[in-house]
Amino acid sequence: MLLLLLLGAAASRCLHDEAQKSVSLLRPPFSQLSSNFRSSSLTLPGSHDPQPLRIQTCYIRDPVSDGAGDPEGDGMSGEAQALAAVREAAQQLQGVLAVQGPLLLSRDPAQYCHAVWGDPDTPNYHRCSLLNPGYKGESCLGAKIPEAHLRGYALWPEQGPLQPVQPDGPGVQNTDFLLYVRVAHTSQCHREVRKISPVLSYFSPFLPCVVLTHPQPSLIAYAACCQLDSEDRPLAGTIVYCAQHLTSPSLSHSDIVMATLHELLHTLGFSGQLFKKWRDCPSGPSVRENCSTRQQVTRRDEWGQLLLTTPTVSHSLAKHLGVLGVSLGAPLEEEGPLSSHWEARLLQGSIMTATFDGAQRARLDPITLAAFKDSGWYQVNHSAAEELLWGQGSGLEFGLVTTCGTGSSDFFCTGSGLGCHYLHLDKGSCSSDPVLEGCRMYKPLANRSECWKKENGLPPGAANPHGEIYHSQSRCFLANLTSQLLPGDKARFPSQIPHLQEAELAGHCYLHQCTERGAYKVQVEGSPWASCPPGEAIQIPRYHGLLFCPRGRLCQTNEGTDSAVTTPPMSLSTQDLLFRLSLGLAGPPGHSLGKEEREELTEAILQALVNRGTSRCYFHSPSITTSLVFTVHIWKSPGCQGPSVSMLHRALTLTLQKKPLEVYYGGANFTTENSKLLVTSGHNASMTHLGLSTGVCLTLLILVGALGTVAYQKRATLQVGPSAPYHSPEVQNTRGLAGGIREV
Repeated sequence: MLLLLLLGAAASRCLHDEAQKSVSLLRPPFSQLSSNFRSSSLTLPGSHDPQPLRIQTCYIRDPVSDGAGDPEGDGMSGEAQALAAVREAAQQLQGVLAVQGPLLLSRDPAQYCHAVWGDPDTPNYHRCSLLNPGYKGESCLGAKIPEAHLRGYALWPEQGPLQPVQPDGPGVQNTDFLLYVRVAHTSQCHREVRKISPVLSYFSPFLPCVVLTHPQPSLIAYAACCQLDSEDRPLAGTIVYCAQHLTSPSLSHSDIVMATLHELLHTLGFSGQLFKKWRDCPSGPSVRENCSTRQQVTRRDEWGQLLLTTPTVSHSLAKHLGVLGVSLGAPLEEEGPLSSHWEARLLQGSIMTATFDGAQRARLDPITLAAFKDSGWYQVNHSAAEELLWGQGSGLEFGLVTTCGTGSSDFFCTGSGLGCHYLHLDKGSCSSDPVLEGCRMYKPLANRSECWKKENGLPPGAANPHGEIYHSQSRCFLANLTSQLLPGDKARFPSQIPHLQEAELAGHCYLHQCTERGAYKVQVEGSPWASCPPGEAIQIPRYHGLLFCPRGRLCQTNEGTDSAVTTPPMSLSTQDLLFRLSLGLAGPPGHSLGKEEREELTEAILQALVNRGTSRCYFHSPSITTSLVFTVHIWKSPGCQGPSVSMLHRALTLTLQKKPLEVYYGGANFTTENSKLLVTSGHNASMTHLGLSTGVCLTLLILVGALGTVAYQKRATLQVGPSAPYHSPEVQNTRGLAGGIREV
């Protein structure tokens, strides 16, 4: 997949199919070499139950033959960005997808063998009779695969036993998927863009790409799957990051993580060239003998629209649109004979649409997870899905080209005015693009559209007639509020002032505060908080005009971009909501740790918390005392994806009470079991401003008890090696079990 990121706009276009066509998908041969060669299947010890997906990352530094060179200058920082993004993306999937695992990769006979025996009457018919003298090993999208990861190969005489040339490598233990990572200057990265118009640009015929709003798009990464197991489940793939763009200041770390997650999902099976290999497993993927290749995964409807029609996907889409009981296929983007992306008109905001609009606007949605369940290769933790707001409850006709311009849905717009992106994070302009096929929506403005960025606000002392507030908890609202009046208007009520009532509505940024699901208040600069009933227009004290309160968009339970604040109204000078979590650990009697050991144990405990299904971007300034009291501050960094801080804090508190952490470090066990759980919280470093009473805390804990549900209820211990300096060439086994956790 080719991921194009616009350096100066927040839209990019994905071209997975072109990259996937450039590689040969290999799977184990039907005939094994001989009994004295190692088995190609490395099974999980002691269990046939699916385990959380273990992804091993291998960074490849070697230059490639397509003219690319290794990163220079700022390349090391690019490598760090890529590897950090891969780690975070893989961590997210460990709590989502589960498999049974083996791992040893195949060789391509067409590469190592120059000729085969052609006489069908000989015992070694069609086996390799002559080796290719120029064979230099296997690669995956330009990444050289280590010999240790590969099966062996042999030469066969016309009569008699094989003559081993290379034995099987030791393989990769405790791993389900090998991800090779390159940071390079490849020819694809430097492909010139041919300008067609100020709005549309295309790549050369080899890469027929459409890119929006920017005349010179740049390629940030591309990826492909390269190897399958005997049941066609993806075993290995490669992501290539373009070094010259990876460290661009226009890309946030969250952008790179979400782009990586998109690429990774392609390599794991969401691919037009892998759909035909999906399996139907009535008893689940753990009972492989009951699986068979699906008879139909995609089809075209009577209008020629390509649909993905598997049962869980169809049910999930029907539920999303509010038409349960109707059999639906999920539309795929038209990208030629194959398609590897959802149709953007229907599933805008999904992680697997072709256009990437930045991390803040992408969701790992229920319909995408349903697709992975239907692949037959994975068990899926559906509770990890992020709510997809686009089109929610909009009915069967939503997203059709014939209805999107009729005003039947407020997700789409008409004309070319200014308004709000449907997530209300950004101001937007009503516009279309080729993937929307004439439908129009409010797209984020190219510059300073983000209401949630405080730095976008007006400088101190500047005129602010619309009363806008830029803040992490600000959102975009359609309004025509103004504090300025024309001469002669000051003695009249707002409803009696014609030009205010007729003034065109536009998107403006105001502070919002969730009070309960779907309910919120708003605050305009200098005004008190005002209740904002969804679907209604309100007046704001000290301002003329109206503010419209969107329905079904803000303060939803699973909306990752909102933090539900239920405390008394904050002033803008108050810091964002901040919690502190403290855990008292019990270790072996008399066991003492030095400063460096405490730092490593701190990292191990932090990783254990992250493995409970939480993004690391919530945790800051972790530390541990000599008396084994671990403390970490919890607040939501800009771009951090997931629930509100208060919800996360309560969920962690519940799970830690139900399933204490157990960490194995330095030959000793450390646990929070039978230890005191210390939790304090507040808005600032003194931790005194929040002031929630114990009774309120207990009530909230009961209400959000469901958030502590464990994704995979399997008891284990946590084994942790050294932290930052540790870069073992062997496999790191990280099972993101929400309850017990094992990490080697």
